[in-house]
Amino acid sequence: MVKKNLFRYSSVLMCVVLTAASLVGCGAKAATTTGTDTAYVTEMAAGSTEATITQAITNELAVSNKSTLATNTRQETVYVFNDASGNKKHITVNEKITDANGNETLNKTESSENAPVTMKVTYKLDGKEIKPEDLAGKSGKVTIHFDYTNNQKKTVTINGKKQTVCVPFTMITGMMLPTDVFSNVEVTNGKLTKVGDNIVAVGMTMPGLKDTMNLKFNDKSLDLDIPEYFEVTADVKDFSLDMTMSVATSNLLSDMNADDITLDDLKKTVASLDDAATQLADGTVSLQDGTQQLSDAIPALTDGVDQLNTGASSLKDGIYAYADGAASAYEGSVSLNDNMKAYADGIGTLYNTLKDNNLDSSVASAADGASQLAAGATTLDAGIDSALAGAGQLVTGADALSGGLTKLEAGSDQLAAGTTQLKSSLEAGKTQATESYSTAYGSFYKVAFAVTCMSKGIDPNSATPQQQVVIATAMAQSGISQTPDVTSETQYALATGYILKNYAAVKQVVAATVNAAAGGQLDEATVSAKADEQIVTMTSGLSQAYQAYSNCNTTLTSLETAGYFDGMSDLNAGIKSANSGATQLKAGIDQLSAGAGQLSAGSKTLKAGLGTLSTGLNTLSTSVGSFSTYREGTLCSSLYALNLNAAKLQQDGTEALQSGLSQLTANNATLKSGASQLADGTATLKESSGTLADGVTQLNEGAITLKDGMAQFNSEAIEPITKLVDSDAQTAVDTIKAVVKAGQEYNSFLGKSDDKAGSVTFVYKTAGITANK
Repeated sequence: MVKKNLFRYSSVLMCVVLTAASLVGCGAKAATTTGTDTAYVTEMAAGSTEATITQAITNELAVSNKSTLATNTRQETVYVFNDASGNKKHITVNEKITDANGNETLNKTESSENAPVTMKVTYKLDGKEIKPEDLAGKSGKVTIHFDYTNNQKKTVTINGKKQTVCVPFTMITGMMLPTDVFSNVEVTNGKLTKVGDNIVAVGMTMPGLKDTMNLKFNDKSLDLDIPEYFEVTADVKDFSLDMTMSVATSNLLSDMNADDITLDDLKKTVASLDDAATQLADGTVSLQDGTQQLSDAIPALTDGVDQLNTGASSLKDGIYAYADGAASAYEGSVSLNDNMKAYADGIGTLYNTLKDNNLDSSVASAADGASQLAAGATTLDAGIDSALAGAGQLVTGADALSGGLTKLEAGSDQLAAGTTQLKSSLEAGKTQATESYSTAYGSFYKVAFAVTCMSKGIDPNSATPQQQVVIATAMAQSGISQTPDVTSETQYALATGYILKNYAAVKQVVAATVNAAAGGQLDEATVSAKADEQIVTMTSGLSQAYQAYSNCNTTLTSLETAGYFDGMSDLNAGIKSANSGATQLKAGIDQLSAGAGQLSAGSKTLKAGLGTLSTGLNTLSTSVGSFSTYREGTLCSSLYALNLNAAKLQQDGTEALQSGLSQLTANNATLKSGASQLADGTATLKESSGTLADGVTQLNEGAITLKDGMAQFNSEAIEPITKLVDSDAQTAVDTIKAVVKAGQEYNSFLGKSDDKAGSVTFVYKTAGITANK
């Protein structure tokens, strides 16, 4: 990040300085000199090489010229003339002083001092070092290496320790390489631009800054990739090289307020990130606790259901046996009564028949069956109570599950809202950049229209509609469209290239506009300076808008292509669906718990009824007695007596018996149907409990995986970030502040100090290499 910020500030300053160097420091008239040691800056014309380098860098770097000083200021432009090896030949300083009233004074001074940044240029041919004068006209693999030394240093105190800080000079070097001489060009710490039949190589370095920074984070040294040299390698034929131009400046950070550099916002952001991660981790733990409770309750539920099913099956068998026995007893009583009526004299036969049919043992068996039914009812009631307890545990687990998913959904909603805001910001950035580009391009087109009119001898202010059509057609044929298109790199390059290529004519149009706006009250130098400022503003406006649109569009397209926005939406929808399902599950478990309560109440009623039935049948068995033992008051003994008195027995005994058994068997069908339905229902419940157990197991396993993953994410991703912002970070901030301050305080090469705000820029012009003819 440090490197990116330094490169950004350097890019802004480089375009401004190169433009100023070619427009202010150089004259508009070419001149030939025989001794560059005595040549003044104003005598050196901006040749095609210098103009091409300036144009290429301007096209590549979007800048805003904020370095123009206002009143009560001093601006120094230091021109360092070097030989081809980078050795200083002489230094000329142009000084522009603006007083409190805006009046300007221009001074020119020759200096014998050395520049704060010195350079050394070495050349190699096929891997072997060679002198520049010996390289002219040679062919082979050539390497040109630029080394820069920052000699401007100061000692500061950071956290109680003395430290040497270099003034943060940014050094940018450009050279033009004709394609008929240079091929297969490669650069280190720079980039290449194709301009016509030439390749422009531009390199950027920050000498001394890497050693000055020497930053540490979390007790580990931060290896900053800050370039300190520039190198060009190419295959050449008949080597020759025109002049190279370099710019050094220390005020690229002058607009920054060192006191504004703080870790407070970063610490707040990291704390918020840590809190959010902790909440997510707690939510997953709560979710897993709920699913674990639910899973732990399942065995008790399935055991209770199994017991319930077994008891219901036993109850069904007992009821069927009881109903069959009661039906048989009734049929026998009917026959007995009928026979008693028809054959009053056949009581003996009846007595013998009942005895032979073991009436006494049948009644005893019925009593035993009733006892078994009562025992089954007790088992059934215990099973239902166990199921009721399991249902209560299910309700508790469902509540915990619903609460955990609700917290998770809240966190997901915050993440979805942040994603939506990011997308809206990128789309708004594209819209704003498009509007800014349209405004800047409209200004450019008006100037280009006026320049084209002037080139055809037409006054742009009085051109007829027919002439305007002719001019617009000519401009369109040369690629200058009237309609702005921020997405067109070709239109942007043609517009900025047109300004530099036709700079003199463009400046003439802009100067006329400036002079007219001032009512013709400005002197020529002021008009020229203001025209230069407006041209730079127009060019930077196009560059800023084009680069801003490109950056926003590239970021937005990358996120959309990667499916980031759709993925966030799907994640949020999935969490909401899971929470809704948990709510439905909770409602179903509540219903199950209520049904288990009703079933428990019915079971207790059945248990009481069967207990009463068992008691009655036992009493009946006692009353029947036995045919083998005579006991007064028993049925068998009574039958014995009835056999002695058949008529009385028929009237007082068999009719009463038939009537009683009829009532006993009247509800046999309903009792058997209810027992069957109960057995079928408990069997279905048993099968469903297995499916429920499998589902709850899978849900719990998923919750465990989610909890472990969130814990790992918190420990391996979030916690290292929070530990990063410590005392080492504060030391890094203090070091950066010291570097910024050192750059801001270096504002004069001539060593002048007064109440005027100063700025200084160094322009290095290194001699070319050509073969003697």
